[in-house]
Amino acid sequence: MSHKISTKRKLNKKANTEPTPEEQEDQIRLTAYYLWKEKGEKHGEDRDDWFEAESSFKEDYTD
Repeated sequence: MSHKISTKRKLNKKANTEPTPEEQEDQIRLTAYYLWKEKGEKHGEDRDDWFEAESSFKEDYTD
């Protein structure tokens, strides 16, 4: 039951600008958190969730 979690922020999409480094980290952190929740809050897989969130973020912003 895997769902694509979009990391794009509406504010930046409207402004057609790249997110700041702080916004990038915040969005990756939030996405990793939701991935962790979606996977049943399994401990010890935080790096995997972070890397998956980072990858998703990069896909969203490299078009």
